[in-house]
Amino acid sequence: MIKLCSFDVWNTLLNLNLMLKLFGKSLSELTGKSFENISEEIMRVRRDIKRLRGECKISAENILDYSQKLLAEKLQIDSELVKRATAKAVLKMDKNIVFEETLNVLRKLREENLRIIIIGNVMFWPSPYTRLILERFHVADYIDKQFYSDELKAYKPMKEIFLKPLKYFSIKPIEAIHVGDTREEDYIGALNAGLYAAWINPHGRFKKANEKGYVIASLENVPEILKEINKMSSYP
Repeated sequence: MIKLCSFDVWNTLLNLNLMLKLFGKSLSELTGKSFENISEEIMRVRRDIKRLRGECKISAENILDYSQKLLAEKLQIDSELVKRATAKAVLKMDKNIVFEETLNVLRKLREENLRIIIIGNVMFWPSPYTRLILERFHVADYIDKQFYSDELKAYKPMKEIFLKPLKYFSIKPIEAIHVGDTREEDYIGALNAGLYAAWINPHGRFKKANEKGYVIASLENVPEILKEINKMSSYP
């Protein structure tokens, strides 16, 4: 029986592409560099960091500082401008940052009396900014607790970042499912930690991939997965 459902934030509940666009525009305004060149560099650095995280080659103690300084180095600017740009991006955003289906899905899960949490990595902006966005647009109203890599000193796909939140709620991995858009960090990471996992792949279709893994096309498939898991677990 599933007692806890955890979610990634960006590109799962919130629109990452919109945030990165606002971030890039803010950096362009602050530096005078072209938005196109800045956007390309942001995506290159993101790919590099995600690769290093997947290989667990970045210190979990300073993942945020490392990300900000790496982008600043690539753009040949002071890292203070990266920090300012993330703040400006948060101030510019509107309700479109929240995916249309997010609140509806969270409401449905709340009706099932599930614990709902966030397990999120950070990169260019710190977790308090994400917390602020979730509060401002009422997503946090449906979340019991939020856990981020800059706070836990661990990052996905490390087992620790999945297991520490479960320990907080005294819940076993087999009683939890994690939902996210990244195959390596969210899906494989959660499965390796012993949780059920659902990978949001808009180009795929809803299917059971293995004993505890699902591929879904949309966040809206999550309630359906939970019903299926709970139905199976009720068999003698």
